[in-house]
Amino acid sequence: MAKVRISATALLLLALIGVAPLTASAPLSAAAATVTLPAVQTGSIKVQNMNVKMIFDGVSMTPPSDQLVFMYNNTTYVPLRFMSYALQKSVSWDAKNLKVTVAEPTSTELVVIKEYLMNVGTSQNTSSKSANLQPVKASFSFNGSAKNLPTDQSSYILNGALYVPIRYLSESVGSAIVWDQKAKTITATSKAYQEQNSTSGGNIETKPTASTKPSQAGGSSDTGKVSYESITSATEAKLNALKSQSQSTLLSTAMEYLAAKDDASKQNIIAKGKQQLSSFTASFNSIVSDAEQQLKSNGYNTDIINQYRSAFESEIQNGLNKVAGMAD
Repeated sequence: MAKVRISATALLLLALIGVAPLTASAPLSAAAATVTLPAVQTGSIKVQNMNVKMIFDGVSMTPPSDQLVFMYNNTTYVPLRFMSYALQKSVSWDAKNLKVTVAEPTSTELVVIKEYLMNVGTSQNTSSKSANLQPVKASFSFNGSAKNLPTDQSSYILNGALYVPIRYLSESVGSAIVWDQKAKTITATSKAYQEQNSTSGGNIETKPTASTKPSQAGGSSDTGKVSYESITSATEAKLNALKSQSQSTLLSTAMEYLAAKDDASKQNIIAKGKQQLSSFTASFNSIVSDAEQQLKSNGYNTDIINQYRSAFESEIQNGLNKVAGMAD
């Protein structure tokens, strides 16, 4: 059988899936790509973004500009992480096993979720762009229970975002998610909001404001000094969230490369992959630099910052070494 040769840059994308960014306590294997690739299906689908209004617990929100809401085979699909965060649920992505876990957030995760929601848009997404999405054989766990997709449906990935059917998400996450196709409106209410609304007679409207935004480190403003544990916990939560995003994005890019038919497309994908790697590295550096500043301003030892950077650089080197070995 002829040996398939892939460019060193493409191998770098594959080898670095799951590498950046990471924490010192939980480095990822640079070989993760060799495990995850077989689970990704072939044959992308082309879809058109729908102009949809989204209301969560009485508040209008819009997904990031590079995410979609689309219909495929008479089924409406939505971005899983955005929807879960909007419903106050944590999301973790195991790239090695292609497993998604949606659960009640810890206090540290809730800080990250609320900061994420503070930065989302509130106006309706009117983009009419189209996109090609790759199907992926992911498994799902909601609140500790495995939930399989219907046999005639799939999950899809694009730009690091995973998409699932809206009805499946509603039934699995335990929140009321209503899709009004005629009005093109998604209305979702979390369990906590439903309970509050029932208790107060239905006159609750919760909107994030600057006064309710949590501190970056998750500490209390009453004491004037943030604890060391709060700073490091919030930092590692941000790194873990960025880690999940980088894993998904690089995997999607690698799949695009392997599916490309001509050299021009491959070169464009390689260029995109390099930009993604640079972007994730910059985000990693920004997070740890911010944590270092907080530690210094509160009078704490900053040795853990060196651990973060060392682990990150070590895994990058492991990825480069793996590429060198595969290219021989």
